[in-house]
Amino acid sequence: MSSGRGSDMPADLFSEPLQPPKAPNGRKEPRLWIRRLALFEDPENLKRDIQLKPGLNIVWTPDMASSGHDTLAHGSGKTTFCRLLRACLGEVDYASDAQRTRFLVKLPNGLVAAEIIIDGMCWIAIRYLGVGSPSAIVRADSIESALARQDQEGDIKSIDPIITKAFFSALNGRSPHEVGDEHIWDVLRAWLTRDQECRLADILAWRTSKTQTRSRAQTLSETSKLTMVRLALRALDAEEQEAAIRERQLANAADEERKRQAYDEQRRNEKLNTLRDALGVGEDIGLDDTLDQKGLVSLAEVALAKAMRIELPKPPEVSAIFDRLAELNKERAAKAESRHRLENDAEKKRIEAERLRSEATLGEIDISQGRIRVCAICRVPVDEALAKGCGISLERCDVQAIKTTIAEKQSKAAALEQEAQNAEIEVQRIGAIIQQIDHELGALEEQAKDADATHRAAQNAAASIQDRVYQSRRLLDDARALRDSTAPTSSTSSTTGELEAVRTQMEQGRKRAQKAIQALEERYRGVMSAWLPEGIDGAIKLDGKGLRVDAQFSGRGEVSTAALDSLKIVAFDLAAMHLAVEEKVDLPAFLIHDSPREADLDGTLYARLFELIQQWEDEASSPCFQYIVTTTTAPPKKLQNDQYVRLQMSSTPADERLFRMDL
Repeated sequence: MSSGRGSDMPADLFSEPLQPPKAPNGRKEPRLWIRRLALFEDPENLKRDIQLKPGLNIVWTPDMASSGHDTLAHGSGKTTFCRLLRACLGEVDYASDAQRTRFLVKLPNGLVAAEIIIDGMCWIAIRYLGVGSPSAIVRADSIESALARQDQEGDIKSIDPIITKAFFSALNGRSPHEVGDEHIWDVLRAWLTRDQECRLADILAWRTSKTQTRSRAQTLSETSKLTMVRLALRALDAEEQEAAIRERQLANAADEERKRQAYDEQRRNEKLNTLRDALGVGEDIGLDDTLDQKGLVSLAEVALAKAMRIELPKPPEVSAIFDRLAELNKERAAKAESRHRLENDAEKKRIEAERLRSEATLGEIDISQGRIRVCAICRVPVDEALAKGCGISLERCDVQAIKTTIAEKQSKAAALEQEAQNAEIEVQRIGAIIQQIDHELGALEEQAKDADATHRAAQNAAASIQDRVYQSRRLLDDARALRDSTAPTSSTSSTTGELEAVRTQMEQGRKRAQKAIQALEERYRGVMSAWLPEGIDGAIKLDGKGLRVDAQFSGRGEVSTAALDSLKIVAFDLAAMHLAVEEKVDLPAFLIHDSPREADLDGTLYARLFELIQQWEDEASSPCFQYIVTTTTAPPKKLQNDQYVRLQMSSTPADERLFRMDL
């Protein structure tokens, strides 16, 4: 829903001019303002002392057109000045990594300190630029007294809790989850002190990651930033906020349900296609039968019945073959053992027969020569034994007995030889039997090999048939399961109805917020009219798509250029500051704009920005806001004095830069 002044309505060229903001009675100064910023080379040596005031504060680096010199207006330190102010107001980092390195090299003991007034109380914020002590927040009347004071236990390190307590107690417990109460000022500070690099591109463009300041606003979602703006503008009540949370929950749940249904539908189609491929049919075949063709369920039933009718092959009987093989192997082993035993016996008998023949032959030689040279009993020469007497044997040498022994040995040797021959004959006979067994074994092994192959083939065929039956049964089960299952449907009507109801609550909440939005819009239109009095009107729209600002020229409708778009953002911020002065929003009346002029913005139009803020300041006995703006374009002549230009710098020479040196 818009504020009621749609883009199709003509501009109101006769609206009342915007009056300067009026603080509540008794307010003599801004609730939050910076009185002084001091830059130190070290705690003892002051480099620059910048006095600020309530109202308009201009930081000016003249461009070539203003200075009359060939001196660039960039590089003097305007953006660094803004970032140091932000650091004193609690920003985590004051510079990029490259800039911090330069500070460490050039100002290893440097520091920046600010006198920050919060509800009339002076707080000193100290930020060290080099390798000094940790930053500190001190309750003191001046920077010098704070530096002279020794660190004390319990000193706070950040000004964020102080500012949050002073301005945002109504927002505690209502900030988005990704902000949290501890980051309320961190996020809103980013709005009130926009990065110059964001180029005033959008009302929610506050911080860019390029500045490396580690502000939560750098990574915050657009939804959360919009929530913080509406909370600060008092344009978001608890009922709408709860409805928005519920809407996100329901929308996420509906999205997850859609994803699940899409996945289920995909899986269902994959199963259908698998069924069709397995049954060899096309995509036109459904699950159920039709008048002219069978469905997938019937086809699967037919396939299962056909598979079950196939007879399993009977494997051949191979046990008899393997039993005969075992029997023959056992018989062969027994025959081989018997042959080996006979061979050993024959060998022993031949050796013994040979020995007996040798002894008998030796005795025959002695007898045939007519004398016995050696006693057959003791093997001593007989002549010597007869001549000297036998000292070994007591028996007398009996030649006849010796002859008888020789004959017995010859007979025994002949018997052993015969036995050995008989054994060898038996060995040959057993060998022939073993050969017969080996031949039969070879034939049986071939039969067993063939039978085993046939048996395995029968088993494989049976397994294949069984697998076909199993697969056919699975196809039938899948087909029946798909037929019996419910096809994925869209989100339930109850979820859709609840989501619609919640979104209606959100729309009603935006309608309730129109009072706050209209108050902001009136001031926005007043700012735009003050800058462009010749037929321009502005509008602020809040709807389901977000919060946006428009500008309309009489007879031309909405116009958008880079310069005008940046001007709309400046006007939006000033309108919010106007409301902050009147304490109609939960914001401090404090604003920093770093070089807000776009290149194609008319100089006269840009000058009216300064004149408008100067008018607000002059018409208030005590201005209750602080507006700090940096510029390279010269402000109007009447403002080029120390009352408004609080700091003037130049990029050359180096001692006219912010730190009076080349960083």
